[in-house]
Amino acid sequence: MLTTITPFSLIMTCTSSWVVSPLQPPNIYGLYSSNAMYLAKYGSIAPTKENFDELKAHYRGQRDSFRSDPRSLQELTAWKQADHDFDYQLLGIRYYVAERLSSVYGKPFSKAFQRLHSEYALHNPSSLILSSTPHSYIIGNMASYDSRQYPLAPTEKRPEGQGFAHTLVIPRARVYNVVDPDATKNACFLLKEMHAHFLNFWSLPHNAGKTALLARARKALLDQDAKLLSSAPHAAYTDPIRTAIFAAFEQKSVEYLHLDADRDFVFGFHVFPENSIGHLHMHVFPSKEGLREWSTRDYDYKTVPLEAVLEVEEEDAAGE
Repeated sequence: MLTTITPFSLIMTCTSSWVVSPLQPPNIYGLYSSNAMYLAKYGSIAPTKENFDELKAHYRGQRDSFRSDPRSLQELTAWKQADHDFDYQLLGIRYYVAERLSSVYGKPFSKAFQRLHSEYALHNPSSLILSSTPHSYIIGNMASYDSRQYPLAPTEKRPEGQGFAHTLVIPRARVYNVVDPDATKNACFLLKEMHAHFLNFWSLPHNAGKTALLARARKALLDQDAKLLSSAPHAAYTDPIRTAIFAAFEQKSVEYLHLDADRDFVFGFHVFPENSIGHLHMHVFPSKEGLREWSTRDYDYKTVPLEAVLEVEEEDAAGE
């Protein structure tokens, strides 16, 4: 049984059965007060947003718009109550999870408001939960990081992650998006807990957390490889490059295991209405260019870093 935690004093259980308690993460909040420091870490992660201040303004504007709209708040209340018969217009149709994803887990979702991540442990195999606390889960991306495994037309969106071993941290409670008031209440406790959860998991003894994350990434790669081989046209396409794909994975695995959790990862959100899944999830992926090779850049423009969200909330709380 998981022990109730206080902020950043986590007792975590994971698939490797390691337990760690307590571990204090570095104090990163407020660290990126200058645009230069932000760019030094994130580089070109947000190519269409000129600087950190613009990212903050983007989040603040989207948050205020959502929280001041009566219809959005009405639908949010219905969703939190798991009202599957409510007539969702803003939250339930535009951001509907793709039909093909609902078949991945072999269980139906609610008829009107399917949500891939809500009540995650009920809808998904336990093997997909890499780590858990009383507040959050760490799960691996279902898609491979390597775009070469998705032979689609250039104009189509590929589902590969934003970087090698792209990972998600999600709350156990129904929190819709980072603009949801529950995401930032109590001085952003939930967001900080999700961040600390990943840092602690990464720091588990004997590389237990790192190994679990890497194993999830490897499975995603192998699963997509099997899908390609099961289709004659796709098999013909992928056969000549399979060796290169697997060699790249092994090479990147070595670099991945030596990353610094606080310095070498992006922790970010896709802010409503630019979210694709209607449940809060923090994207975690390497910021190093070599570990983003073959991964999508299609969503970089809308990836708002955790640091930007925290600074906005701290400034607003202080009346700045």
